[in-house]
Amino acid sequence: MAQQKRTSKFKSSKYEAPKQRRITKQQIANATYKDVKLLEKFISDRGKIRSSLITGITKQEQAKVARLIKIARELALLPYVTTSTYKQSYNRR
Repeated sequence: MAQQKRTSKFKSSKYEAPKQRRITKQQIANATYKDVKLLEKFISDRGKIRSSLITGITKQEQAKVARLIKIARELALLPYVTTSTYKQSYNRR
């Protein structure tokens, strides 16, 4: 009998490195909007929320983290945008 090749739902390239999780599932489950240090791990230097492809978490966890970041921004615990050199060079005549 011929062996059937098992294929996974998601194809990964043989050259692609496995994603590393930044935090554990337990930390995400217990996270609140007050955990600024934890939420800063999911924000880029420009202030954007990093995607789940970069952070290595599931879609459900990504949605929870994004919601917590948005709440923390509303309460001024996290910045919407960080200062950069772009703002300084933007003020041209």
